[in-house]
Amino acid sequence: MGQAEISLTWRRDVCAVLATEQTGILIEWTADARTRYEADSNFEWEFELYDAFKRFLSSPQPLGCLVAMAKPAGETYEFFFQFKGTRFYGKILLRTDRKRIVVFSAHRPLKARLSCD
Repeated sequence: MGQAEISLTWRRDVCAVLATEQTGILIEWTADARTRYEADSNFEWEFELYDAFKRFLSSPQPLGCLVAMAKPAGETYEFFFQFKGTRFYGKILLRTDRKRIVVFSAHRPLKARLSCD
């Protein structure tokens, strides 16, 4: 199947939520995502990660994979992006209300390829 351009409407909605920087309210993290992020980022501030997500998602034709998630309901993409000069793996779910997100992953890649490659 291969990577494809991430949906423009999804990117805009996710970036709008990230811009709020409202962790715990509009931006939820899974426990695993938080643990891996803290280990791989040397405890960088969350807003720095949010800026890296926004830069990637606002770039021309960012590529990723649409991922089916059992829970919660929403639309999820996985992708590689740059964070502080290092390749990172991200996976974000946009909830069905399109006003909240769940960060499932924000860490150094465990695999060389995304699930759709």
